[in-house]
Amino acid sequence: MTNSAHQGVIKVKFNLKMSSPINEEHFLELEKWRSIFHKMGVIGEYKTTKLGFGNLSKRLMKGDEAFIITGAQTGVYPHLSGMQYTKVTKCVLSKLSIEAIGPIAPDNESLTHHAIYEKNLQINFIFHVHNINLWNYMIKNNLEQTAQDIDHRSFDFQQEAMKCIQNKNSGIFAISDLEGGIIAYADSAENAGKLILETLKISKK
Repeated sequence: MTNSAHQGVIKVKFNLKMSSPINEEHFLELEKWRSIFHKMGVIGEYKTTKLGFGNLSKRLMKGDEAFIITGAQTGVYPHLSGMQYTKVTKCVLSKLSIEAIGPIAPDNESLTHHAIYEKNLQINFIFHVHNINLWNYMIKNNLEQTAQDIDHRSFDFQQEAMKCIQNKNSGIFAISDLEGGIIAYADSAENAGKLILETLKISKK
């Protein structure tokens, strides 16, 4: 199935090859943290627009381009099954295109996940959540963040995301032009999850 989605200044294209549900072994670690984040309200769905927010991904194999990611518009669900995860096999940033195999379309933000995985082969997990208080804390204290003049829906943002991680194997940064948007990345799910929890705790002091 081939489709496209307009997001501001870009047109994201994806090619989805329909398949059976993703095996649980490939998303179990993601689901553990996603359940926690959903209860916290940093993954969910906006009541007014009915648009989902937040997504988690996992590199399938060390050094591999493919990764498992939560499917498009699944934020509303407190728990996901293999029907709501999909496997991204290839992204071409210059063409803003995504290729995937699975039972559900990939999230448009797969492009950003791909850019980070491509930048550093030691990064195996990426967690994208939304929390306005944490976002405000990071922006006001000039912590790691994307440039304010870079639209998160543009090709340039993928390059900006790669600049944020530099050569670090783990870290967290705010998406300046996406209110509430936070991305954490690490070599393990535990480290990525703890980065969000610990930074959120600090922001409340």
